[in-house]
Amino acid sequence: MNEFIENIETEAVQSEPKKESFCHSIMSGKLCNTIAIGVLFVAVIAIYVLHFITPKPQAFIPKEVAGEPGTGEIVYVDLDIVNEEYALVSILTGDIKAEMAKQEAIFANRENAFQRKYSQFQENMNSGVLTQIQMENAQTQLMQEYQQLEDDKERVFNNLQARQAEALLQIYDSLQAAVKRINVVRNASFVITYQSQSPFLLSADPSKDITDYVLFELNRSYKK
Repeated sequence: MNEFIENIETEAVQSEPKKESFCHSIMSGKLCNTIAIGVLFVAVIAIYVLHFITPKPQAFIPKEVAGEPGTGEIVYVDLDIVNEEYALVSILTGDIKAEMAKQEAIFANRENAFQRKYSQFQENMNSGVLTQIQMENAQTQLMQEYQQLEDDKERVFNNLQARQAEALLQIYDSLQAAVKRINVVRNASFVITYQSQSPFLLSADPSKDITDYVLFELNRSYKK
């Protein structure tokens, strides 16, 4: 009887590790399932972020262009000839050039007069004919006259430069308007300007020169 009980106890003891191993397998399975679910959840979040939050590259949408496309032709206008033969250029720039020469002569005379006065002051100062007070007063007066001369010169020539800029703008506007009127018929894709001293345009095809047409249109419109 005792031997039978001992056998039962021995079998019970031997069977306990099997229960523990079985329970461990169940727990491990649950843990694996939990990890798998967690990995799947993270993957879903990553896909959501990539799809909805990451900015998508924008597609290029060309703007609409009004009017008919050009022929692809490139023509040019010789500005040297326009400056020589456009009536408005000679009128506007001629007046400014004449005024510029006049003012240059006026200020040259004023500068020469000031130089003579200054030379006389130096001569008197070196000869000792001036007292200290007279010398200081003369120096102050000369400085004021020189500053006034420079201020007047700057004001006058700045005004002339502003007039010249306005004249050039007026000439350019009329040139642009004439080119547009001519190009309505020709329908060139590009109209450029050409000058003999330009460092960018080394040669030009004479068959693409529309200067005569532009000059005719400029002078005709201006005479009206």
